[in-house]
Amino acid sequence: MVHGALQVMHRDFFGDGDDDGLSLPSQSLEDVFKEMSRSWSVDIRWLGGNTTQDEEHEAQDDFERDAVKALISGKTEYSKVEGDKFQFVGAITLHNQCLKCHVPLRKSLEERVAGLAITMPMKSAATKGAGKKE
Repeated sequence: MVHGALQVMHRDFFGDGDDDGLSLPSQSLEDVFKEMSRSWSVDIRWLGGNTTQDEEHEAQDDFERDAVKALISGKTEYSKVEGDKFQFVGAITLHNQCLKCHVPLRKSLEERVAGLAITMPMKSAATKGAGKKE
């Protein structure tokens, strides 16, 4: 869902090639991430992988460091259940056309990989919506 939304946002924000000073699509999605955390206790954040040196997107713990290594080695996802939470990181491939903004000083045209880290509680997330009528 998030990867697809990111692709649509890139099309909508950058489709005609104009630079209107709008925020980046990944930044727009951070509002969605905040709402997911507030409403469902689901924490979502970007991992830079081999695409950025931005401290905000660096791995914060052993799970995330292992996930980044797995994604860079070619895996498309990495997950773990720890205690009462499920942790998942999915790969986001940055193709050559993405790299002009995300890695402007690169020395090659090879694709890079970033990740989307999702952490959710095993119990409360499953039961929070229970009993609601749709």
